[in-house]
Formats: sequence, C-alpha cells, structure tokens
Amino acid sequence: MEETTLPLLFHNLPDHSPSIQDTAARDRYRSILKSLSELCVQPALFETLVIRVTTKLELLSSTPPEQVPAETSEEEFRECEIAYAFDLLHCLSSVIETKVRDKHVDIVKHFDRIIPRLYTLVVGAASEKEGALFRDTRLLGVVGRISETLMWELNAE
Repeated sequence: MEETTLPLLFHNLPDHSPSIQDTAARDRYRSILKSLSELCVQPALFETLVIRVTTKLELLSSTPPEQVPAETSEEEFRECEIAYAFDLLHCLSSVIETKVRDKHVDIVKHFDRIIPRLYTLVVGAASEKEGALFRDTRLLGVVGRISETLMWELNAE
C-alpha cells in the first residue's frame, strides 16, 4: 500500500501555497497532510515524511514563487506561504508527538535529521532581509515545540 499511496500523496503536495481564493486546493493539501500524519507513524514511513516535509520547507523558504497571482497582494501571498509552512510543520509535529506518546524507540535517531534542517531555516531567515518566511513567530513556535519534544527524548549522554 505505501509503495503506491505515499508517492501519490507527496506528489500532490504543492511546492508553493495555493492562493487565498483557492480554498479547494488548501483543503486538498490539508487533507493530504492529515493522511500523511496518520500513515507515517510507522518507522520506515516516518523517515520518508521527515525528508519530504523538510525538503518542502526548504523549497518554500529559499525559492521565490514564479509570480504572485494578480488577484493576490504580496502580503496575502506571504500569509498563504506561512500558513502552508505552518501546516507542513504541524504535520511533522503531530507525527512526532504520536510517536513519543506511543513510545516509539526510533524517534531519537531522527533528531540529527530534523533539528539541524529546521534550525538552518530559522538561522538563515534571521540573517536575511525583512519578510523571510521563517521570521514569522508562528513558525518559530512550531519549530520550538518540535525541538523541545525531541530534546526530551534524548538520552542524558
């Protein structure tokens, strides 16, 4: 099942957020993220989720969109991009919290994959000009929640 379902789900996630008027597309990607958050609790699938979600976040933060739709202001477009990044982070966070709650032992091994990539986005945004995606406090809050959850799972060593 995962050989066919996961690639389809990931393929249908957009590279950039839909416009503010495109509620159907936003509902579609949120439905995909909800399905992924339920499917990717399994260890083998979680690794794929981590790679794909962090790659999408890197793409969102580093690549400007081809063009802002004419019917959307730059501020509205930025808010849509923030909302999409928030939903991607929330998907990752909910799977991590489920894995911690269910006492999955594989969660700790992903610390070195998740935290450096997320912190690179945050630190990179801090050094950029105003308006960088990961300067938004809502995104910083979710990144903080993810890192705190993972930190508590590390051994004292």
